[in-house]
Amino acid sequence: MAASKNAELKELSKNQPAALMIIGLEKEIMPSTIGIYMGMDRSSLSRMVDSLEEKGFVRRNNDPEDRRKVLVSLTEKGEKCSEILNKISEEMSVELLGLAGEQDFRDFENSLETMLRVLRKIDSSISNGK
Repeated sequence: MAASKNAELKELSKNQPAALMIIGLEKEIMPSTIGIYMGMDRSSLSRMVDSLEEKGFVRRNNDPEDRRKVLVSLTEKGEKCSEILNKISEEMSVELLGLAGEQDFRDFENSLETMLRVLRKIDSSISNGK
């Protein structure tokens, strides 16, 4: 089991784990929003999503509310990898908590949550054409 997990993770290139974690958090997301979260240009982002799709980690679907838009979501394989990556992230967070004070960690977590809220508002504005 662990060997198959490692094999799937080894299929991922440098930016792909972060993309899987973002997609996992959002469930369905526009590729442009992934690009905003990750600071990637359109062409690099498109190549990355194409690669993740070819490897079976993600699928593209038409937005049911606006067929001109495409949404990216995780496949079962992508969900499994996202779960593994989240566990690794949690373990690293616990280690960091040991290095920093508990309040420092809470402050950092609050900052990340604020950033995510702001990025979701930006995504919503982009989606609504504002």
